Amino acid sequence: MRAVIYARCSTEEESQKDALINQVREAKECVKRQNWVLVDTYIESRSGTTTKGRTEYNRLYDDLQRDIFEVIIIKSQDRLMRNTKDWYLFVDRLCTQHKQLYMYLEEKFYTPDDALITGIKAILAEEYSRELSKKINNAHRNRQKNGGSVILTPNVYGFQKLPDKSVELIEEEAQIKRRMYQLCADGFGTRTIANILANEGIRKRSGKIFTESDVRRIIRNPLNMGTAVMNKVHFDFETKKTVKNSREQQFFHKNKVPATVSEELWVEANHQIDEKAVRFNQKGSFPRGSNPGKYELSRKIYCGICGSPYYRRFRKRYTDGETIVEWKCSKYCTQGRKEDGKTRPQVSKVEMKGEKGCDNIHLDEQKLMDLLEKICVEQFAIDRDMVIRETITLLKKVIVENQDSEQMNRIANEEEKLKKQQDVLLDKLLNGTISDEIYRRKQENLEKSLAVCRDKRKQLEKQNIRMASRKQRLEEIEKHLKEGGDIERATVNEMLREIDRIIVYPTYMELVYNPLKTMGMEQETKGEQFQTKIHIDYGNLFDPLKQKKEDREQVVEMIREKPSITAKEIAGRLGCSLSGAQYKLNALKREGRIRFNGKGGRGFWEILK
Repeated sequence: MRAVIYARCSTEEESQKDALINQVREAKECVKRQNWVLVDTYIESRSGTTTKGRTEYNRLYDDLQRDIFEVIIIKSQDRLMRNTKDWYLFVDRLCTQHKQLYMYLEEKFYTPDDALITGIKAILAEEYSRELSKKINNAHRNRQKNGGSVILTPNVYGFQKLPDKSVELIEEEAQIKRRMYQLCADGFGTRTIANILANEGIRKRSGKIFTESDVRRIIRNPLNMGTAVMNKVHFDFETKKTVKNSREQQFFHKNKVPATVSEELWVEANHQIDEKAVRFNQKGSFPRGSNPGKYELSRKIYCGICGSPYYRRFRKRYTDGETIVEWKCSKYCTQGRKEDGKTRPQVSKVEMKGEKGCDNIHLDEQKLMDLLEKICVEQFAIDRDMVIRETITLLKKVIVENQDSEQMNRIANEEEKLKKQQDVLLDKLLNGTISDEIYRRKQENLEKSLAVCRDKRKQLEKQNIRMASRKQRLEEIEKHLKEGGDIERATVNEMLREIDRIIVYPTYMELVYNPLKTMGMEQETKGEQFQTKIHIDYGNLFDPLKQKKEDREQVVEMIREKPSITAKEIAGRLGCSLSGAQYKLNALKREGRIRFNGKGGRGFWEILK
């Protein structure tokens, strides 16, 4: 027969250097004794109570469905797994695929007659692993509670572990970390700190630059003030997951390692990070990144200047504190502006070398959706009246006809059927066909079923009562559809599903899509030659500074046309408030471009330059 070997060392054998090698050798000798042909070997290098992460086992499990071998050679049952559920799944596939399992320690094949005893063995093996897991977790907890040696990975920046398990500082790296803490305490953000380090040519051990998250992780780590936090996580045997412990369950050991910075500097730097987090807190959450797949525009918008994707960000308006949602170039999010005049105040204090950041516009989400809605209506004509008529017709069918629904009819039919069964049962009792005991037992079952039907019917009736004034509800829905923009928004969302990319430039954008995609021919028409672009000009719509400048130029032109124009007239023509028009006039006066000749509101405007 064609045979394969599966070998894996168990938990108690992992300390033995040659345990796995000996197991493979023994299995091969078994194949040779039986005069079988060895066609493959499945050697697992890791232990585990379940099949998760065991690539060789999973490969064997898949190969059971292929015509590769007839028999599997293992040392014993617990070599495969110590999980009852996984054992039964394996045996089920083994039997349905007509394969055999040979355990060379017992020198026997598995047969369906062994199902009971092997099931008990699987339960005992799983219980053994559960107890072993408890002992290991408890041993780790006691070691950490008593302040055992600090466990460090080889790549922990600024520290190194000595042969005697003590920890010492790498002074060159410690100096860099002290600089991070000092910059953070001085008010620099982690993104700015990362840019400063990159500008100075400071790199990680791997040769890569420090990222914003690298800097934040270092500053947040209490190990840098000498405090080791232990028992942060533990392995849960039942869920087979690593679970994070609460702060109350963790152990804090001060002066466990040499301190990189003082406790005062550590606290001040972390206080600065907390302050920034509070300022950007949005309704109890801290928005991060673009949340791929969560929004209609996720992974759709790309910068036309640098090619980077756009991320969804939040900020608060300075005037009223209202939350504004914007899409920003990811290169800007990590490196700021490119032009010196546009860089953040903190970054501009340090001379940055090389090409950094991106100067592309930010997209106000509400303005962007309004713009796309307008384009969608222009490009794809929508018959609003037809959509509303079809929607209301469907709602009438669902709401008005609800009381005559199929469910109510089904319950009524079931009740009628049960009542007929009661009549038949009573006839049999009267005719002496069945005994009183049988009648009583059957009657109780029928009564229970009838009670269930009655409860369901009452619930439906209550639901129908709650749906009173259906006509008024339909009228309100119809009015909302006619007056609101739900139809257009739904159409925009549908359009966004077909758009591949939105490429953003300062004054225009391009919508890139494949028109054949909607015909189900996407696979046959891949390639740029089938792509179509919609060009959208929006001028200064997303550039507030240029928009203000443009408005002021319009005010100058209005004054040129009519020197006696009033602020109220300017507000009416610009479509802004009276205070907004007065602000524009005052700004032009401060710039020395205009002045007013006259007193008491009587006079005229004069253009100076």
